[in-house]
Amino acid sequence: MRMRVLLLCVSLVAVLCSPVESVADEAADRAPGEETQAEEGQAEPVRIAVSVEPAVATVGDRLHLRIDVDRANGVAVAFPDVVAGVAPFEVLDGVIAEPVPGNDRTVERRDYMIAAFETGELHVPALAFEYVTADGDTGVAFGESLAVTIESVLPEVREDEEVGPRDIKPPVELPRRVWPFIVAVLAVAAAGAAFYLVRRWLRNRTSEPAEEVVEEPPVPRIAAHLIAIERLDALEREDPIGRGDISGFYVRATEIVRLYLRDRFGVDAIDMTTGELPPAMRGARIDEGEVDWSEGYLLHADLAKFARHVPSEERARSDFREAREFVERTRLRGETGADGGSGGSDEDGTAGGGGEVTP
Repeated sequence: MRMRVLLLCVSLVAVLCSPVESVADEAADRAPGEETQAEEGQAEPVRIAVSVEPAVATVGDRLHLRIDVDRANGVAVAFPDVVAGVAPFEVLDGVIAEPVPGNDRTVERRDYMIAAFETGELHVPALAFEYVTADGDTGVAFGESLAVTIESVLPEVREDEEVGPRDIKPPVELPRRVWPFIVAVLAVAAAGAAFYLVRRWLRNRTSEPAEEVVEEPPVPRIAAHLIAIERLDALEREDPIGRGDISGFYVRATEIVRLYLRDRFGVDAIDMTTGELPPAMRGARIDEGEVDWSEGYLLHADLAKFARHVPSEERARSDFREAREFVERTRLRGETGADGGSGGSDEDGTAGGGGEVTP
């Protein structure tokens, strides 16, 4: 009996020890850098981190929305149109921080002040970020949709209190009048007579011999930067900033910048959103520094036009000077007037053509 118990204990110990030895052997056979390589292979080209504080607020409170884009070096990321993309929230202000480069990755941060003007559990939508890797592969990274509870500032109403508008009064029968019908009949008769007279006049006009058309000489095309400078001078003379019309100034200034991009580089900026413009500018081979300036300038102007952000008069005048410097900085060198005038144009092409900006 004792011998059977001893054999049973030895067998149990052997069974319990064998898996441990198998796991240890597999860990010993694994290459030292194999696990690190697997983790590096799983690194995503773009990671999006979105946060909003506080999670509970009242109507009109300012909420802090932060977007961090952690991208691998060599990956180009296109930010979405945040002003239109965070509805039902409204963007009040925004700050674009300088990118923070690392050894293998770069972090881009943007902070926005948002507010909501309706109650309930609202959600900040999941924003979509398109990107292009160094190898030319494209993809889309999505941020997280965040829930925020917006409470009403109105006091609570007791159950015995009357809530809502009062009932409407019963309809009142108006006295019938004949003169509106008489006026309607006269109007129809007058319209018919006018139609008959116009048709008769057109018929007599077409029977007359056509006048000889004299072709006018073609109007020379004016350089794109001269048109932009003329528009900026006109805006400066009107001085909407001095009159306190800050929003109207940004509407005119951004229109001038977008028209200049269309006439100078062939980018149809006037029909694009701020988020669609940077990829189109890169496609026109515009310098990356000018692309970043245009995106930041137009984003700030969008906040002043569509959000409840009112820049100071000093900031507005600084933005006016930056628009003029952008035109002078990116114009075709050697182009001083209309086609055929003194000075000529560069080998890059006309004022409305594409081409990369040259310093």
